[in-house]
Amino acid sequence: MRCTRFAASSFLAVAVLVAVPRVAKAQEGEYDGVAMEQNRGLKIGIGPTLLLPLRGDGPYGGGLTLDGRYGIQAGPTVIAPGGRVAGYVISGRGVGVVMPTARLTLPVGPLAPYLLGGIGVGGLTNDSESGLALLGGGGLMIHIGRVFAFGAEATYQAITGTEMKTVTITPAIAFGG
Repeated sequence: MRCTRFAASSFLAVAVLVAVPRVAKAQEGEYDGVAMEQNRGLKIGIGPTLLLPLRGDGPYGGGLTLDGRYGIQAGPTVIAPGGRVAGYVISGRGVGVVMPTARLTLPVGPLAPYLLGGIGVGGLTNDSESGLALLGGGGLMIHIGRVFAFGAEATYQAITGTEMKTVTITPAIAFGG
């Protein structure tokens, strides 16, 4: 617990130190910060995902998520239609999800907090259950110059008509521009 608090407070301290000098600039109407620049255009990413149980005795799981999106600047925000393909393993069952997504990012200096949502199809193996896949959540990326960024995403994911209802945590690291 102490390690988690330390990590969270360190993450917050770095975010504040990096953002404070640039927040005034963003509030004056300049929308061309590094986070704005890095969220426009085509972006594709793949990353590990941790599935957390919604109940105390529930199983943990993991998998991979492949995301693609195209960011379009709309004033101080970036609207990004895209898609997600994900595969997980939880309780010895395979889970697959394919869906279109929408992401709304509000870049402020090097910080890029965002909301994410999607609706598509999903299925579980073994008993061959399938249903409507639902996704909702958000995240934060911190851009260090135009070459490196890191952050994390937390979402709620469910597949209707199945037992698949979970919270996911996905870390992110980005290189290049």
